[in-house]
Amino acid sequence: MAPGKRKTVAGVSAELSAAEETSKRRKSVIDAVAKEFICPISLELPVEPVTAEDGRVYNRADIQKHIDNADDDNLRSPVTGAPMGPTLVPAVQVQNTLHALIEGGAVEDDSAERLKQFTATKKKAEDGDPEAMCDLGDWYYAGCNGLHQDYKQAYVWCSRAAALNSVRGMADKGILLYTGQGVGKDEVEGGVLLGVAAGRDNALACYNLGVEYYDGDSGLPKNHTLAKYWLTKALELNQDDEKNTGVDLRDIIIEICERKLGELAESES
Repeated sequence: MAPGKRKTVAGVSAELSAAEETSKRRKSVIDAVAKEFICPISLELPVEPVTAEDGRVYNRADIQKHIDNADDDNLRSPVTGAPMGPTLVPAVQVQNTLHALIEGGAVEDDSAERLKQFTATKKKAEDGDPEAMCDLGDWYYAGCNGLHQDYKQAYVWCSRAAALNSVRGMADKGILLYTGQGVGKDEVEGGVLLGVAAGRDNALACYNLGVEYYDGDSGLPKNHTLAKYWLTKALELNQDDEKNTGVDLRDIIIEICERKLGELAESES
């Protein structure tokens, strides 16, 4: 180092302290920006930010539930209590800002957990991960994890997964086609997909085939022999920790399978 340019330990320490202080200030500003967008209902950063007629930004699923639960002539702002209309407008700039902050690791607050999960899952799905596609499809179908219920989006994502030979995607797509949710009803294609997925040990597909053969009122004929076969298989798969339909559906499906199999046993005795 040239004469006169040598830095003292004290000088280096001062520079590091200044840089650390600048970093803290930037982090404080970023946190303040993010907190401005926290949904007043969920108290979390919005997964799908929208602007309501009161001028506030909300998560779509949460404000939509507020609107749906209000009396037709008495919809009021959750924040001010003043009357407001039901129109919601996507807050695209807010969404872009939040996603940039999340992807850059700039937001670490607990209020960002749902948004972090959605952002990470959507990135995996867009990169071609069929399991992530199915997760998104399931969330849109159920209207959970911060997303509003949207059967069309559910169909889009499970179709993309099915096209990649995902058994789970085939089962989900088959159910939507068979029921006509988010897409034109097609019992033939839906039944074929359910059959393929069930044949490859998808618990949800086995369950749906069993119920359809049990009821015999949605395109498939009532057939207690096939109903017993598929319900038994669905029950066995749901009792397998590696092949079940997941905690959200597992217990429900087991209960229904056991009840219907019991009824079938009684009818045969």
